[in-house]
Amino acid sequence: MTPYFSLNIEDDLNLVYPELGMAKEIFELLDSDRDHLRVFLDFVDDSKDEKNQEDYIKMKMQGAANGTDKLFFIAKGDRLIGCIDLHFIHSASKKADIGYWLHSDYTKQGIVSKSVRKLCEYAFVTLGLNKLTILADTENSGSNAVALSCGFSFLGTRKQDKQLYGKYRDINEYYLLKSDFSS
Repeated sequence: MTPYFSLNIEDDLNLVYPELGMAKEIFELLDSDRDHLRVFLDFVDDSKDEKNQEDYIKMKMQGAANGTDKLFFIAKGDRLIGCIDLHFIHSASKKADIGYWLHSDYTKQGIVSKSVRKLCEYAFVTLGLNKLTILADTENSGSNAVALSCGFSFLGTRKQDKQLYGKYRDINEYYLLKSDFSS
């Protein structure tokens, strides 16, 4: 991987700021793990080629310019292995939501938890946000565990809050306040 602007998490684990040239690598990563990712992510089936990822990066870059989004890719060594972002950034209320996905070859290694903690630090310290939210499908045990391991508090379950592949899904909501964050 070409050296890109990044936030170091530890050793060879980084949050990398997106570049349009990363679209091919991100598409290949997503494409190689569709069965794993599509269980809880509805955008996977719509991602048909590199152009979809290029459009996504452009959309997130525009969101960054507007102050509503911050996208990072998760990199281990010289490989992109996932994605994490702040979205629905509301500057007046100083809050945002966190979303993420990781290739299955890298799960159960604490990578997402470390990435979330780094993103929280960035959101609270650099962006001056006060509240972050994670929404996780009730059946996504990994994502629920990440929220709890990162110090997020469980707020409640939103019944039938999301429709995925024609079925309503229950979503757990977690939050973390700046005053409760410790890096």
